[in-house]
Amino acid sequence: MGLVQLVHGERPSVGRALRALDERLLAGGRRTALENARSAVREDEERAAAHRDAVRALRTVGAGDTSPALPTSGA
Repeated sequence: MGLVQLVHGERPSVGRALRALDERLLAGGRRTALENARSAVREDEERAAAHRDAVRALRTVGAGDTSPALPTSGA
């Protein structure tokens, strides 16, 4: 008796069997996608922090200049 039969109490159709197989096989893919998304967010946050540091440094160096050294996010 297979997993689908135990869950549904009936003989599985081809469609149900394929869905059950998809769920098992795609579980790792979903996990990988979530890990990739988290990694991309961390990289974006690091780039944003580096950009803020660079803007701060350039503004400090050009303190006498009233125009922004780099365009701000609102520009």
